Amino acid sequence: MLLEQFMHHRIQAISHIQAALADPSRALSDENIATVFQMLCIEENLFLYAGDSLRDHPAWKHLQPDVSQRQAHLAGLKRMLFLRGGIARLDGMKGLQAFIIRWVCTSLACRLVFSLPPPSHPGQYLYQPTNRNELSAAHLSDHTFAASHLLPHGLLKKLYNYPHSSPFYQAGSAMATACATLGVSRDLINHITTLDCLLRDALAWYISRPTSQWDALDIQNLMSIGLGELIHFILRAETALSATENVIAICLFVFTFFVGNGAHAACSPLPGIMPRLRHHFTDAELSPNLKRIGIETWVGFVLLIASSQNPESEEFFFRFMVEMLGDRGVGDYEGFRGSMVDRGVWTPVVEAHAVKAWGELEGPLGEYRSGRREIWEVRRGGVDVGEEQGVSIPMSNPYATSHMKKIFSSDGEGVKVDV
Repeated sequence: MLLEQFMHHRIQAISHIQAALADPSRALSDENIATVFQMLCIEENLFLYAGDSLRDHPAWKHLQPDVSQRQAHLAGLKRMLFLRGGIARLDGMKGLQAFIIRWVCTSLACRLVFSLPPPSHPGQYLYQPTNRNELSAAHLSDHTFAASHLLPHGLLKKLYNYPHSSPFYQAGSAMATACATLGVSRDLINHITTLDCLLRDALAWYISRPTSQWDALDIQNLMSIGLGELIHFILRAETALSATENVIAICLFVFTFFVGNGAHAACSPLPGIMPRLRHHFTDAELSPNLKRIGIETWVGFVLLIASSQNPESEEFFFRFMVEMLGDRGVGDYEGFRGSMVDRGVWTPVVEAHAVKAWGELEGPLGEYRSGRREIWEVRRGGVDVGEEQGVSIPMSNPYATSHMKKIFSSDGEGVKVDV
């Protein structure tokens, strides 16, 4: 019955679009753009694995994913937005604007997470999709990448004059300053500065919303566009960047993606990320460069997040973390935390996860310093990233989450915020 109703409403929506396009006064209306966008979202879902029981339904043959139809609707949406003057001109219907921005940037994230590295990467064989959900998501990522062209380059500046409009911009980013001394790409330094401001602004909004210059949809747009522009940079410049630049860029993506999605982001193996990172760690200059600018602890912590539930990579990066902490002489949690806060991009949101990570590192670190190599025979338990451990900054619709969340202050105490 539900499938029959779905087919009926789908036909009605197509008829509505065609009638509106024939009327010059309605063709580029918010309502018509919203209808085309909803059709695209429905068509995307058809690419995902729906389960054998649903596929056996007689009506399923009418719901097969149609690439040509989806591409036509995407081209139509792109044309409609162009004639309206770009997505920035949808400011009169802010909710629609926010949903389109998030949809495009989620598509970009899907492209990075599920795509494999360039063929020259020897680590490429480490990941292949293993189940139908992963296969369908990987397949979908190939078709959604075209959606990225709906957002023009420099949209953050055009919509919000960001990061210059951030109250944290003048303070600068310690990580960006450190990377500049190493001759890191200017574009990457700009992304570091932008996302550093974003994390601070998002936290400030949670703590004191009445005095913020932005509302919930603004924060969602800022986070989505900031991540989207970083992903564009990684996918476009990956082969031209050094191993150090690639690792910094990918870790910046993982850290922001993790914070933006709460604990759930670390529950994914991030299949397209692991081969990239493992490949770049074969570069002999990587570790010395990270130590030279003082972000090796931060990188190691992000790698533990990225490798969660991926045993092979988790063990590899856990060893890296122990050796790096041992060489640096970090002996307690305050030193561990301080080495990340001083130079890395940071937010108190991840405090509980840092405490958990240190609890697992402290014992093996003592073994490493004493010269006892049995450490490598002990597998770590993995960082438990249950929902109760962390906060979620709104990447999805913030009005759809009305339950209580926690923000962790620097002393580890939870501050409840009604979101």
